[in-house]
Amino acid sequence: MIRTRRAFTLIELLVVIAIIAILIALLLPAVQQAREAARRTQCKNNLKQLGLAFHNYHDVYLTFPNGSHPTPTYLGGGYHMGWAVKLFPYIEQANRYTAMQAFSPNPISELGPWRLAIAPHNGADPIWGPVPGLSCPSSPLGDRSPDIIVAAAPHNKDHGALHYRGCAGRVEDVVNPSDPNSHRYANSGIIFPHSKVRIADVTDGTTNTILLGESSSSQGWSAAMKVGWGGIQPWTWGMYWYVDTRRLTIDSKHIQFPINFRGNFGNNATPYTSTHIGGAQFLLADGSCRFVSENIDLAILKSLGTRDKGEVVGEF
Repeated sequence: MIRTRRAFTLIELLVVIAIIAILIALLLPAVQQAREAARRTQCKNNLKQLGLAFHNYHDVYLTFPNGSHPTPTYLGGGYHMGWAVKLFPYIEQANRYTAMQAFSPNPISELGPWRLAIAPHNGADPIWGPVPGLSCPSSPLGDRSPDIIVAAAPHNKDHGALHYRGCAGRVEDVVNPSDPNSHRYANSGIIFPHSKVRIADVTDGTTNTILLGESSSSQGWSAAMKVGWGGIQPWTWGMYWYVDTRRLTIDSKHIQFPINFRGNFGNNATPYTSTHIGGAQFLLADGSCRFVSENIDLAILKSLGTRDKGEVVGEF
């Protein structure tokens, strides 16, 4: 007796493939949501670690680190580094800072690696690459700054990203309203040029005052906004200090627009953004981290940006 082996028919194979495809289609969104949840948690953890670093810095210097500042050896302005580098000893980047000192004993105020690739700034050196904890893992930009222009001779697209910006206050409190709109800066927040803000100065309450906010997405921005000075720049550039009253603040911004705003904006008013659904992550002055909805009332968001205006914020 000859036995015949039964095989799948073409119809049966197609049915099985269709079932597998349906299961994949059902499972893929869940997998993607789980991955995004993990990335969002990591982004929040980045801010928490930065919060610890800010408070450790405050314990040592009795003030929060400021936005960058000029130095007598760099007269006439300069592309100075800012608060991120000042925290390096507190985020396990002391070795990187030591390597920077090989180029200059005072690298924060004397080097402009974003601007110049040649010595003594050495902007092409890999030391200026990504720093763990300074970029959001959900950002489509990655851990560098691919949107921005390449000005003069720097290799700034290869520099590490900075997706968390200090809060300088609200637009209503700009220091020199007579300056061009793109170069005004506020000083009612915690981080701004020459700031020396202590915890005791945050009389609105450290739980109601923004220290850092997430700027990790340029979705919806025009090409001009992406490549301009208000774009998402690397950690190697904190600000540009002009000889007059104008300031180009890079690592701190004043609040003028809602979270995930997609219109045009001045350089110093770059909105807080993210690809997390519905809002962005914020670090408050007490070191806690909050996810804030993009639908928050703009007046409340601005109130969260000031340290001592006496606003009553309530729940947010």
